[in-house]
Amino acid sequence: MTRQSFETAVEIRYRDTDSMGHVSSPVYYDYLQSAYLEYMHEILQTPKREKLPHIMVKTACEYVAQAKYGEKIVICSHITKFGTKSFEMEHVMHLDDEDRPVVARGSSVHVMFDYAKQATYPVPDEFKDKILTFQGSL
Repeated sequence: MTRQSFETAVEIRYRDTDSMGHVSSPVYYDYLQSAYLEYMHEILQTPKREKLPHIMVKTACEYVAQAKYGEKIVICSHITKFGTKSFEMEHVMHLDDEDRPVVARGSSVHVMFDYAKQATYPVPDEFKDKILTFQGSL
């Protein structure tokens, strides 16, 4: 079965670039977080003004090629693994042109979190089902 990714488009702003003219490395973390938020709000059908039931606890990013002001990046995000109380995601960032070259690869880890109790909890089966229904597989 083919895995489907959630796609988030980001227009590169001038302020996203550094003195060398390409996207500054910390900005990719903003792109990664935006992609995660878009995916989760969409899949859970949660208004953006509401908190998600999980928190991001770890991120990493590998820079592959340059992206510059005026270009558009498409971030393909998908969950790769479910743990007991957590899940892991991959975020592949492509330039939005016909060749779709990869400019960065990111990963993130998220933990289910109850804000009222200030405690983690197991990943609900309902959440896993929604992800697998959309993605098709991990």
